[in-house]
Amino acid sequence: MNNNIPQVKTVKLLFVAMDEQQQAMFKMAFKMHSTTNYQVIGPDEAGEKPDMVIVDADGATGVAAWQRAKTDYPKSVVVYFSKTPPSLTAPYLSKPIKFDTLFLSLRNLLQGNGVWVSHPSAAAQPRASATLSPSGASSAVSGSHGHAATQHAQQPARAAEVTIPRFDPRSGLLGRFRELLNHNKDTVIVYNDKPVLAVFPAVQRVWVPDSKLLKELCRQEQSNIKVKIISEGSQIQERANATVVSCMWQVAVWTANGRLVHPLNPNTVFRLKYWPNLTRLAPLPESMRLSAFLTKTSVSLNMLYKMMPLDMADILNYIAATYLTDYLTITQQVAEAASASSSQTTMKVESSSHESSNRSGSETSTKTSEAPKKEGLLGRLMRKLLSK
Repeated sequence: MNNNIPQVKTVKLLFVAMDEQQQAMFKMAFKMHSTTNYQVIGPDEAGEKPDMVIVDADGATGVAAWQRAKTDYPKSVVVYFSKTPPSLTAPYLSKPIKFDTLFLSLRNLLQGNGVWVSHPSAAAQPRASATLSPSGASSAVSGSHGHAATQHAQQPARAAEVTIPRFDPRSGLLGRFRELLNHNKDTVIVYNDKPVLAVFPAVQRVWVPDSKLLKELCRQEQSNIKVKIISEGSQIQERANATVVSCMWQVAVWTANGRLVHPLNPNTVFRLKYWPNLTRLAPLPESMRLSAFLTKTSVSLNMLYKMMPLDMADILNYIAATYLTDYLTITQQVAEAASASSSQTTMKVESSSHESSNRSGSETSTKTSEAPKKEGLLGRLMRKLLSK
């Protein structure tokens, strides 16, 4: 037996007064964590004693539910989970949960830290405590500093509406490329009498004579392109230099350019059918982390953006590439509001969770008067550990 193999610790968790959506977000995060095995148990499971009880205190009976859980589970860490800090001294976890700091916060809470001290005489208490800010990062405080940190942390994170531009994959060069794949004839897309993309559906190959021109045309909504049939006996097929999948992946990314692909909207639930062969596809930022997450979990863009601290444009480009190469499948299409525009959509996010993207072509605007906080050292270290 190899005694050098690290043992995975199991932590038993019980949720109290928490709705199914909040529980689902916790469970999705637990699937991505391998250092500790977080096992969610039910309140009626005989013989099971939770190590931690997380009480959603934002309901009408939130404080009472937390106090009752303290009585029912005296040997457990009973956590006060809410959007605003508690009016009593309690282990505190702030909403919304953030993937990059969640496990650090849970570990601190299990170790007896993360206790919110709201008593007016907290400055006179000799015991140091760890106060969790709304962003989820923990910092050791004691004496008069503890009271100051409490006042600062009581400012809740502000919600903001983010406008996300969208594109229709049925138009432009991308739309024409997709149409040609449904025909049996070899064809070539031409721009100003110059070949741009030759498509050979029978062998699932393409020829890209000028990648710079192809990229330029992908960014144009209405390009003056034409399609010509390749005559039988032509030797042009011998010039094929890429597969249909790899070319579609790249064309999708160039066309998306930080936009959401139609018909997806922020509440559409999607999942990867299987892991893309990333070694043979154009590299995308954070594609490994996104692939690992989406092969295990069905999620919406709204939830994904809150849970993973990634640039919005990178997420949208990855979604477009996987959707248009048939790696991504929609598991639930949620209807949009009647006032939503076909060229853009909106979603609500926490302004303290992510910085708005100003990358070229993304056109993402954030309606907030407060700049997001910079990620702390612990947050950066934790994100690096989780990405391995």
